[in-house]
Amino acid sequence: MRLALAFAILVLTADAASAQNAAPAPPPPMNMPGMSMPAASSPAAAPSPPKQTVIVGPTGKTLVVTPQVLADLGRAEATMINHSVSHTYEGVRLTELLRLVGAPTGARIHADADRDYLVVTGGDGFRAVFSLAETDSSVQHRAVILADHMDGAPLIPHDAPYRIVVDGDQKPARSVYAITRIEVRVLP
Repeated sequence: MRLALAFAILVLTADAASAQNAAPAPPPPMNMPGMSMPAASSPAAAPSPPKQTVIVGPTGKTLVVTPQVLADLGRAEATMINHSVSHTYEGVRLTELLRLVGAPTGARIHADADRDYLVVTGGDGFRAVFSLAETDSSVQHRAVILADHMDGAPLIPHDAPYRIVVDGDQKPARSVYAITRIEVRVLP
C-alpha cells in the first residue's frame, strides 16, 4: 500500500511539473531602435524578396533593375559551385548594367577607375565588395553576372530576384543573393 501511495504521489507531482513547464508564455518582443524581430508565427522565415534592386553609379545616377531593363541587354552564363554542386546561372553581365549608371567600363577602366569598387548588398544585409575592374569583361575573362535564372529555371524565392555570380567561383562566399543595392564607390 505504501508503495502504491508513493507511486501515485510521484505521478501526480510529475504531471503537475510537466503541466507547469508545458507551454511557457513567450517573452514580449523587444522594441529596440534599429532592430527588427521576425514574426512569431514564422520561426525560420526566409528573407523576403526585396521590393526593388537599385544600382547607383559613381555620380549618383540610379537604375531600378526590372525584367524589362534586363530584356534589352545581352544574356550571359556563369557556373558556380554551391554546396559541392555545380550550377549554371544565367543573367546579364554586370558591366552592361554599370554602364547604364555611368560607371567607367571597357577602355575607360584605367588609372583612376582602377580604384573604383562596388558594394553589393543582399536582402539579409550581407554585403560583398568587388573591384570595378574585376567585374569588367575587358579586364578579366571570367563573367560576373546579375543572375535571374539557375539551371534553366527562375531563381528560387530565397535568392530572387537577382544574385551576383562570378563564373568559376568554387563556393558562393561573395555571391550575394536577394540583392537590394549595388553601389559604385570611388576611392579618394
